[in-house]
Amino acid sequence: MLRSRTLLAMLVAAVVTAAPPVAAGPADQWSPPVDGPVVRGFEPPGRPFGPRHLGLDFAAPPGTEVRAAGDGVVAFAGRVGRAAFAVALDHSGARRTTYAYLSRVDVHAGTPVHRGDVVGESGAAGPGHGPDVVHLGYRVAGQPEDPAPLFAAPPPPRISLAPLDRPACHWPASEGPRDARLH
Repeated sequence: MLRSRTLLAMLVAAVVTAAPPVAAGPADQWSPPVDGPVVRGFEPPGRPFGPRHLGLDFAAPPGTEVRAAGDGVVAFAGRVGRAAFAVALDHSGARRTTYAYLSRVDVHAGTPVHRGDVVGESGAAGPGHGPDVVHLGYRVAGQPEDPAPLFAAPPPPRISLAPLDRPACHWPASEGPRDARLH
């Protein structure tokens, strides 16, 4: 009996102090680049070279500070086209975020940035984008991906307890308990 209580105490201590299996460290935390809502989502092409929108558009009045979504290094900061500026940040894991249709950039290539650092200011326009949005692109190993999951809250950790004085029961939940005494 004393051994069972000791094992139970050790199990509870391990569960309480263990990190969740998908715990993200500070380097893997992400924040939206502006506080505005998403006004246009990620739209992968239905066919090769078909219409698409490879990022998220956030509502942002012209003059809004645009912040780095995560820690990284500036890969590009400059003019794209005639009137708009863009910033590209390289992150760990072969990931890259881009911030487009900016009226100004505040960083230079090669500069390390932290999540929340200002990289530029909104207010420029471009094809299909007015001056009231900031476009955030996201690529992993060069392939475009939807950046929305970066900002979703992780699911809470799942904790399961099993009795220590007898084996845990392993049967499909649809069958119900096989032994009424275990109920």
